[in-house]
Amino acid sequence: MNRALTVAFIFLWLLSVAKAASESPQLLAYGQPVVVTEAAGAYRVTLPISIYQNSLNADLSDLRVFNDAGAVVPYSLSRPAEQARPKEPAVSLPLFPLHGSPVLINGVQVTINSAGSAVSLQTQNGSGQQSTSARQYLLDAHDSDDTYSALRLTWPDTAADFTGRLSIEVSDDLAAWRAVITAAPIANLHASGQALIENRVRFPPTKAKFWRLTWLGAAPSFGLSAVFAEPASSSIEQQHDTLDVTRLAEKDSQDYIFDLNAHLPVTRLNILLSDVNTVASVELSSRSDAKHPWRPITRAMVYRLKAAESEQHNSPIDVGTDTDRFWRARVVGSGISPQAPLTLHVEWVPNELTFLAQGHEPFLLAYGSATASRAEADFSHLPADLQIAAATLGPQKSLGGIARLMAPPAPFPRTRAILWAILLLAVVILGWMAFRVAKETAKS
Repeated sequence: MNRALTVAFIFLWLLSVAKAASESPQLLAYGQPVVVTEAAGAYRVTLPISIYQNSLNADLSDLRVFNDAGAVVPYSLSRPAEQARPKEPAVSLPLFPLHGSPVLINGVQVTINSAGSAVSLQTQNGSGQQSTSARQYLLDAHDSDDTYSALRLTWPDTAADFTGRLSIEVSDDLAAWRAVITAAPIANLHASGQALIENRVRFPPTKAKFWRLTWLGAAPSFGLSAVFAEPASSSIEQQHDTLDVTRLAEKDSQDYIFDLNAHLPVTRLNILLSDVNTVASVELSSRSDAKHPWRPITRAMVYRLKAAESEQHNSPIDVGTDTDRFWRARVVGSGISPQAPLTLHVEWVPNELTFLAQGHEPFLLAYGSATASRAEADFSHLPADLQIAAATLGPQKSLGGIARLMAPPAPFPRTRAILWAILLLAVVILGWMAFRVAKETAKS
């Protein structure tokens, strides 16, 4: 009995050692120490691009957090898509064109009806009737409590082609103004049956009673018919990381292939043109690896135009959230030389990793494995008052090295071998039985 207990104890100990070894930091390629500045029940770090570049899986399943004893501690990833709040519909703000002098207070008499939302406006040039040469516009939002993150301009469908820049300022008293956007690109271009409309201006969430729009340089020959304000989805603008990737098109090809070398959660991107005064239509596609087919994402017009004061570029293109590594920009029609270099500019909101402070520091965030399976915990039921402190990551260091990123050889097909062995054994047994039956029959 004692011998049996000893054998069982040794067996369980070997199992625990094997399990601990299977979660060793050395089984992952790289790691970064977690730098903490205060004691807390949990810590949160923002993932840098190095983790995306050295994690093999788009879902970041090959991550682990270890304490000083080398034990794995529970962690959870917060993804930008889960943090987004639904946006409210855009609202049309009362729009007043300003003529003559670009100085608002010296050239405009304003009367506000506090019982309603009307603004009575008189300029030096007249009664404020809309003109096609207005250089400034006043938006009245003094009855709104919303915070806005974008303005969308509209103009007549028959408006002439135009490219220019627009500044946006805000005020609560029509006397002191502060800048929100200094030079937003605006475009209304048509060519070969295609249209390039750049009429949405995005900015950090802002709340104000009055908004002033001013054309920089020459104003368009048409007037704005309406301006829609988009309520902000959150009170804090999410910080985006960026990456620029340059590739040359193949000879006589209109396809440009870009390799991000990482599964970044891209939310918006742009095509940066090398030649000035270029307008082109591009089809954007992506795929997770070179073996998968291309997946169409969107089609957009991109431009780079020389203006009197500076260059103008199209705004970034929203693509939802796309973690594919490879991107393709296919030029539709003419507009770009096949040998002209293009640059893919991608932006993403980095994921945040939260882990419980089990054991003692220093903690280590390890990543990069061709064999690690998902180990993320569910933190949805943690107490709301749990103290979570911000932490940072130290420099990257090698753990198991690049070899951990290599896929292991295919395992021996043990099940198939057993089935074949059983089949062969059955054939042998059947043959032996047939031989015995035939021999007994011959004797009788």
